[in-house]
Parts: sequence; structure tokens; C-alpha cells
Amino acid sequence: MALCLPLAVLLGYMLAEPMDGGTFAVITLVLVVLSVPLIMKWNHPMLVLAWNCFVAPAFLPGQPQAWMIMAPVALLFAMLNRAVNPDQRFISVPSVTRPLLFLLAVILLTAWMTGGIGFRSLGGSTYGSRAYFYMTMAIAGYFAFASQRIAPERGTLYVGAFFLIGLTSLIPHIIYLIGPSAFFLYEIFPFGGVLDQAKADAAMGIGIFRINGLAPTCVAIYSFLLARYGIRAVLDLRKIWRLILLLLAVAGCVQSGFRSAVLMFVLVFAALFIFEGLHRTRILPTVFAVGLTVSVIVLPFADRLPLVAQRSLSFLPIKLDPAASESALASSRWRLDMWRAAVPDIPKYFWKGKGYAIDPNELFLANIAEHVHGDDSAVGTRMVGDYHNGPLSVMIPLGIWGVIGFAWFLTAGCRLLYRNARYGDPRLKRANMFLLASFVAKIVFFVVVFGSLYTELYTFTGLIGLSVSLNGSPQDQVEEEEAEPEEAVEAFG
Repeated sequence: MALCLPLAVLLGYMLAEPMDGGTFAVITLVLVVLSVPLIMKWNHPMLVLAWNCFVAPAFLPGQPQAWMIMAPVALLFAMLNRAVNPDQRFISVPSVTRPLLFLLAVILLTAWMTGGIGFRSLGGSTYGSRAYFYMTMAIAGYFAFASQRIAPERGTLYVGAFFLIGLTSLIPHIIYLIGPSAFFLYEIFPFGGVLDQAKADAAMGIGIFRINGLAPTCVAIYSFLLARYGIRAVLDLRKIWRLILLLLAVAGCVQSGFRSAVLMFVLVFAALFIFEGLHRTRILPTVFAVGLTVSVIVLPFADRLPLVAQRSLSFLPIKLDPAASESALASSRWRLDMWRAAVPDIPKYFWKGKGYAIDPNELFLANIAEHVHGDDSAVGTRMVGDYHNGPLSVMIPLGIWGVIGFAWFLTAGCRLLYRNARYGDPRLKRANMFLLASFVAKIVFFVVVFGSLYTELYTFTGLIGLSVSLNGSPQDQVEEEEAEPEEAVEAFG
């Protein structure tokens, strides 16, 4: 009573201003403390749900995303559970652990040698800590995933939760449609994605305005379908609803206005098509014929589609509205100019990376110079390490050692995912096949099309972590394979 009564008075006082950010912070802290027993038991499922969840509490310093909160929390409770229960062992996968620890060492050493880690949101004098925090939490998230083995019979449920939680990306747009009465929810759900939607409502005339949450929603839908059923079952006309959902997801990717969403679907679908061996079946000519027919019918009229959809298709050699073509071309020119300006920095930061620490005064002056002099090389963008190019985002901030560590991790990840897809539990075959296809597609996209190490490392570690949690260590699989013949002999007497 001595604790509860003062706490009740404090909460009552805070609730007098329910819209205040401090009120959200205090209430959240109280709820978290009260939820500790639940977190101790359910931290692993919560981590799976949080990984692709579009939640970012605005009242926390830096507005971290849900996965950044759950990664250290789940890892902490996993270590506490291990301390009190010797049977709660982490899943051992040395082939993945070593490159991740090497990459973490490179990140921390780079930070130490290039100005340290200054959290501006906590009162530090420099920018750049966000990148270090993102990457560190991404690596911590892998070990949190590897802290528990998911029961094979629940594998489908966890895979579905991992991908379908991405549907929350539409919630900010729903809040915007509801109106000011629901705007307090932006304290939990990030509102940055609805800015284009707000501009579209306030715009006079024609423009290209994207619904940023549409692309992640469509990714969540087609990822679930392909991971749960595989391409062969999705194309089964006896279950036509699966194909309809897939086509709606593809249409949503086109309507999102992001070329990357369409290209990523093509890469994932093509990789999974090959890994399932469908390129050696009659399905290949059927898919090719249907795709060619649709292209012949639809693409000649592409210039009549909404401008935002035309922008998504602008990488194709087809006739489009000049406004859509110019929007996409301007974005491409801006990136090429930035890359040309960044490439000469590679020798300078070959051995010791540039890091991410930024003097805010230098950033301000760079942005002013960029606007005044019309510089298209995006000096300010390059200063924060956002090169819109995967290899550059690794090489310049972290040097050759970062490239070695990241390439080592990707190689080890591919080998592990391939092994799990080929020798894993048959009940998880489709999920493992999709995880492999998605991982390979993301590597190709990261290297060839677009990438940013510090914002996308968590997508790679999440896929690997989920696969490890589903399948266990390779040593466990070897022991199970060796045990099968003995069990068969005993069964037949």
C-alpha cells in the first residue's frame, strides 16, 4: 500500500494532461514494470512480433522502433534466464556468430577512433550515434532470436507473425483519415510516412504523392503467402484466393510509387521460383506466357495509370507520362551525382572508416552550401552516411574491415539458410525456402540497386535469427539425421 497509493496519486496527476508526452512516458514505464513477469516468459514471441512492427514511441529519446526496444530487452532476459537455468542455452551457430562479433568489433573500434558515440537525443554534442545504435541493436537482436528454439509445430505461427505484423504500417494512415481526435496515437505510431498523404490533401493541381505505408503492407502480405504456401500452392487455382491476394499485393506495390517495392518482389519471386525447382517444370512456360500476355495488354496503356503507379514502373522501357518519368529520372540523377562525389573518398577511408560522428555545425553549413550553390552531390546526405548505395554505405563509414565483416556474415548466412532449406525439418520446408530466397534477393538488391548498412542490417540479422530459432544449430540437425536410421531399425524390429 505504501507504494501503490503514491503511485496512484502520481498517475492521477499525470492523467490531468493525457496528451502530454511525459504522461505517455510515465504510464508506459509503469506498465513495463508491471509487465516484467510477462516479459520474462514471453520476451521471445514479443521479439518476433516487434521485428517488423511499425511502432516507434515518440516519448522515448530518439524515437526508437519497436525492434530496437525488444532486442536488448529480450537479450537481457535471455541472459537472466540462462543464469538461473542451465538448460536455457543459446543456440550455437559459430559460422554466423564469428562474423557478427567481428563486425560489431569493427563498428565499436570505428566509433572509438572517429569521435566516439555522442547521443544528440540525450544531450550529446555530436550527431551520428543513431547509426551505431541501429547496427548494435541489429546484432543484439540476432542473439536474442538465438536464445530460444521455436517448436517446429509452431513454426508456421511464428513465421506468419514475423511477416504479417508489417500490416501495422497502414495504421498511421488510418489515424490520419480518422482525424485530429486520433492524432494522440502518433505518440506510439510514427507519423513520418503520412507527410506525403497530407501534402496530397493540401496540394493544388496534379502531383505524385505516395502512401508510404502501402509498400510494407504489400510486402507483409506476399511474404506471408510465399512463406506459408510456396509459389506452387499459391498458383493452385483450386485455392484461387491465394493467387488473388498475391496479385493484390503486387498491385499495391505498383500503386505505392516505389520502384524498389516492385523490383524487390520480382527478385524474391524469381529466387524462390528457382529454389523450389519450378524452372524445371511446366509451370515456367505457363507463368511466362501469362506474364507476357498481361504485359502486352496492360503496358501499352501504362501512361493512363495513376502517376504514382507510373513512377513505380519507370524502370521499364515503356511510354509513361512525362511527369512520372521526370520524377523518377530526377531521383536517379541525384543518386548518380552523389555516388560520383562519394567514390573518390574510398581510398581516403580504405583502412580506417569515416565513421558516423558528425559535428552539427558542419552539417548545417554543408546543407546551406548545398542549397545556395545548387550542389547536386548531396553533401549533407553523404555526411550522415546515407549514400543510397549498399557497397558505399559499408566501405566509407567502416572501411575495408567493415566490408570483410559484412561480406563474411552474408556468406555465412547464405550457407546456413541453404542448409536449413535442404536439411531442415520438412514441416518448415516452405518457410526455410522463402527465408533463403528473401535473403538472397535482399543481398542482390543491397549490392546492385539500393542499400544502407545501418538502416538495413536488422533485416539481414532478423532473417538469419528467425531461421536459427526455427531450425536450431547445424549440430542438432546432424544428430537428428544420424538418429533416424537407428529409430527406423528399432521400428521394424
